[in-house]
Amino acid sequence: MVSVIFILLAVQAMEAQDTEFIKGKLMDSETGEPVPFATVKLKNKMVGVISNAEGDFQLPKKFKSLAEAIEISCIGYFTKSVSLDDLSSNQLNLIKMQLSTRQLGEVVISAKKTKGLAPHRIVELAIENISRNFPSKAFSYVAYYRDYQFKDKESEYVNLNEAIVEVSDKGFNFNDQLTTQLKLYEYKRNTDFRSDSATEIPYDNKPAYFGRGKNKFIPNATLSPLGGNELSILRLHDAIRNYTIYSYSFVNTMREDFVANHFFKREEAIYLDKLALYCISFETRPSVSGTVNFAKGKIYIEKDNYAIHKIEYACYNRTMRETQLMYDIQLEYARRDSLMYLNYISFNNFFKTRNENDFRMIDATFERGLNGFVLNFNNVPETTSALNRNNYEFKLAGLPLEIQRVERGENEKQIIVVLSKIEETRFLKDVAELSSKLEFDIKNIRDIDNRELDKVTFSAVHQFRELFVQRLDTVKSTDFNSHFIKDIPLSQNVPESAERRVWDYWMNSPLKKSSQ
Repeated sequence: MVSVIFILLAVQAMEAQDTEFIKGKLMDSETGEPVPFATVKLKNKMVGVISNAEGDFQLPKKFKSLAEAIEISCIGYFTKSVSLDDLSSNQLNLIKMQLSTRQLGEVVISAKKTKGLAPHRIVELAIENISRNFPSKAFSYVAYYRDYQFKDKESEYVNLNEAIVEVSDKGFNFNDQLTTQLKLYEYKRNTDFRSDSATEIPYDNKPAYFGRGKNKFIPNATLSPLGGNELSILRLHDAIRNYTIYSYSFVNTMREDFVANHFFKREEAIYLDKLALYCISFETRPSVSGTVNFAKGKIYIEKDNYAIHKIEYACYNRTMRETQLMYDIQLEYARRDSLMYLNYISFNNFFKTRNENDFRMIDATFERGLNGFVLNFNNVPETTSALNRNNYEFKLAGLPLEIQRVERGENEKQIIVVLSKIEETRFLKDVAELSSKLEFDIKNIRDIDNRELDKVTFSAVHQFRELFVQRLDTVKSTDFNSHFIKDIPLSQNVPESAERRVWDYWMNSPLKKSSQ
């Protein structure tokens, strides 16, 4: 059985942004590990930012005149208040976060009546209460969007694109894809990070062999022809907002299928500051996912009211050699007044793309003056295999051509296959006719990096798309004019003009390794 995920490759462009920031990094006080996806907001305001996977964040320096402190919160940690005056404007601020789980291990849970509930029943109650815990009326938020890639065994951002968008939602009673309005305020390609054209090509989802076939694909997955751009498809993977429609395998339609498709286990309670949350782990039923694929994750549910705070969902493909991540979704909501609103969504999917550096021949031409073929390769051929004439076979009109010798050309990536003199008389004067009757086969040749000629290999790449809420308006009307077109990439949408107040939004770009 294959998994269904919705993918769209963005076409990218744009310029850089130059703004002064306070830069911070959140770290676990015990392990020193980064604290990812933590909420960093101005104290007593509905404006803030989310730390990235490395625990990094940045805030405009002007915020020092707008608020006294920032408040940092993250599931599993105590909420921390830090004075803006205590943060350096000139160097990276390291902020340590203290785990709340162990310190509150003896807290008595007030909802004693739920102690005996089975974990699947807790999840059922959480889904049943989405209509009560999440907004049914209009709201809007300004968010920072980004997409980027990581290659396996590399830790640098590649092809990083960033945007500021506004999402105006009529409420959970309405179909998100049909009624939600979007505005694009800013879009850019971040030129501080490396670009890689080989991983930006569109998905064709079939492997390539010997230069023929396809070049970028997601193993054991199908791509839905749903349509929409990278932002609208990312938002479709918010299974809470879209709990009444199909989102992705194997959540499917959350209201109807999530509980039926998974086994559940109740883990030790976890805390958001001092607020106790159920932690329910789960894994797909083999009857649903099949034997090759499986998914697992955790869902965090508030005690007493069953509000869903967070879902971690990862789907894997199992082979005899390895277990490979196919896609991973991190989705978190936070309470604002009495209701839960989106905090962030991070979607990471795995794909393979053909390596540009695979050893191959670029072209072959016949040179009458040399009485031979000049072969140009993309890398330097290894001498022993490249100069062995038994590794070359040329035929004209089906008859073999006698090879006298093989030698190096004018540059190190060039090989000349010289024919015997007797073969000259067999060539026709018309070059086009000669080409149509010529056949050749080259085998057993390697380059100096020991790569076999025409052997196709693939790079493993992770594609990330993420949306982080920065400013929330819980009462804003959804009636605004927008020129945003959901069916074309963000880079092709025209940014809206907007009154830019300092607390509105900013690019929370990743920190360069050199700045750490």
